[in-house]
Order: sequence, then structure tokens, then C-alpha cells
Amino acid sequence: MELTITAFWVFSALAVLSAVGVVFFRNIIYAVLSLISALVMISGLFFAMGAELIGALQIIIYAVAIVVFYVLVISTVPEFKGKAFESKYILISLPVGFLIFLELAFVSLYGAWKSNTGIFTPEVISEVSNVKAVATVLFTKYLFPFEVASLILLVAMIGSIIIGKKDHVIDEEAKS
Repeated sequence: MELTITAFWVFSALAVLSAVGVVFFRNIIYAVLSLISALVMISGLFFAMGAELIGALQIIIYAVAIVVFYVLVISTVPEFKGKAFESKYILISLPVGFLIFLELAFVSLYGAWKSNTGIFTPEVISEVSNVKAVATVLFTKYLFPFEVASLILLVAMIGSIIIGKKDHVIDEEAKS
């Protein structure tokens, strides 16, 4: 138990420091690297709390796929290459970030009292597994929102392909 608590505090401190780096680094490349660090530390938090599936999904989905997309956009769009943010945006983002922090703190504290009312008690989860418990809830109670989210992602993917093809066709016509 002592190691779990120590791991929680180490991962928490490193995640907060990395998140602060995301906000305050002026170079966009450093901010993305700090984002990768924050996402890996958050997955470490999930592993320390015994939620192995969520920790693995955090690494696979966010720390790999989303960050690769960010790096691709930064490297292909000329106006983002190594460009630092302007200081006027920091003055706007601090109050907005503080309001979002207050909202998340309220939701977290309110959710702490409501989270113990689920059908999967710690005894049931120890008998089945985290993966089976998540799959049972996801494909029974939350099946419709899951399918809607997959449909939205499919439409977004098709839309991005169409938009990308239009730009490519326009560029080819301009060269001719």
C-alpha cells in the first residue's frame, strides 16, 4: 500500500509540472513534449490506482495517436514551425484556465460522493477484471452513446479526407 501512495504522489506531481509546462512554454515544440510527458504521467496514475485498461488506453490513444497528429500539424503547417506564442494570449488564458480548474475541482469533488453508487463494487471487480467490468458497462448501459461517438468519428474522418482531396485538386490545377 505504501508504494501505491508514493507512486500516486510522484505521478501527480510530475503530471502537474508537465501540465504547467504545456501552458507556459513559449515554444510550441516544448509545449507538445510537455504534453506527452503529462499524458504519460496521467496513465501512470491510472496504473497506480489499479485501472490498467484506462492507463493503457491513455497511452495508446492520447500519448501516441493524438500527439502524433499534433506533431504532424506543427511540422507541415509553415506558420507553426518553431513559432512561440505571443504573451497577450497568456493574459487571456490564465483566468479561463482558472475557471476551468474550478469547474473540474467541483465536478471531481461532487463525483467523489456519487462514484460509489455503481453496480461494480470492488469485490465484483476483483472477481472479474477491469476490462470485463468496463466492457460490460460500455456495451450495455452506454451502447448508444458509444455508437454515436463512433459515427461522429467516422463522419469526421470522411470529411477530413474530402477536405484534403479538395486542397490537393486545387493545388494541382493551379500548377497546370
